[in-house]
Amino acid sequence: MFRFHVLLLSILPLILNILITPLAIITIVSPTEFLKSPIYYTYTYGLFFWSFYHLLLLWLALSFFKVEGQNISDILGPIRHKFLHTFLLIISLLILSVLIFQVIEPYINDLIYGQDAWKQLLNEYKRIPLSSAIYGIAITSLTAGISEEIVWRGYLQTRFQRMLRGKVSTSIIIQAILFGLWHSISVHTLFTAILGFIYGFVYSKTKRLIPLMVSHWLGDVIGFSTMYLI
Repeated sequence: MFRFHVLLLSILPLILNILITPLAIITIVSPTEFLKSPIYYTYTYGLFFWSFYHLLLLWLALSFFKVEGQNISDILGPIRHKFLHTFLLIISLLILSVLIFQVIEPYINDLIYGQDAWKQLLNEYKRIPLSSAIYGIAITSLTAGISEEIVWRGYLQTRFQRMLRGKVSTSIIIQAILFGLWHSISVHTLFTAILGFIYGFVYSKTKRLIPLMVSHWLGDVIGFSTMYLI
């Protein structure tokens, strides 16, 4: 039974974001209009779609845990832990996230797509309605931090490890690739996959999801905020 669950949670996110999201946006604004400013329209509407996807995927993962007889607390790991250790872990992952997405990705993006490519992307993002930007910072960041960690690290990584008879490294790599593809097919795919690998590695060592959720959430808050405000 759990193999079907793994297959569904591996494929469904890709269908939702890579196929359903652009089709839904096109039905709202028309194909011609969408092609004029794909980044603008993707973020204008996508921020709302993504939070809904997060809740759907989270509900599926929690349902699968229940059917498979596993308590979610086993996946989350110990809630109360050494405060300093937890704080340093969150801050370290947050700094790493900012470095990857605010420094390295823009540089690589410009190398691949041409000088000022990242600036053009930001200019498109800054055109989105204020309501969409606020929703992304307040809601989408939060649903991403909780849902994505439970689905990709908590569920898929542990299930891949079971299917592969304890091969932790391979399990981490597979979930990281799927995590990257969930974020679309672009340069961003590579960097989200890298972060997914790092988070997967940390989870394999600590068996704690809460620090990952918090750093993930704060990283997205910073990301969406800086893209819109700076």
